[in-house]
Amino acid sequence: LIGPATIKDTCRHVAEGGIVCSTGQLGGQWYLQDFDPITDLPANGYLTSFYSANVSAIRLQEMFDFLKTFRVHIRPEKVFSLQEASLAHAYLEGTHSFGKVVVRV
Repeated sequence: LIGPATIKDTCRHVAEGGIVCSTGQLGGQWYLQDFDPITDLPANGYLTSFYSANVSAIRLQEMFDFLKTFRVHIRPEKVFSLQEASLAHAYLEGTHSFGKVVVRV
């Protein structure tokens, strides 16, 4: 599902002061119709975006410095082997996945 229904659903699950990041527009839709950030975002919420062309060595280092400074622990939700790639896809398409998964090559 792509578009305002998805982002509105995401916003309903974000706590006050939370951040929603719009990224991965693989569906070819580059704007959100029928989305009102004033009424659809959580109270005091934030909407940001990510575009891979904006990545640089300096920004990556800033991110790693932030993670280290604030002791943010990051781990993938689940790791699959290359032979389990079809299971990884099924997991992501299911209703129980949350976050990113890794497929080891």
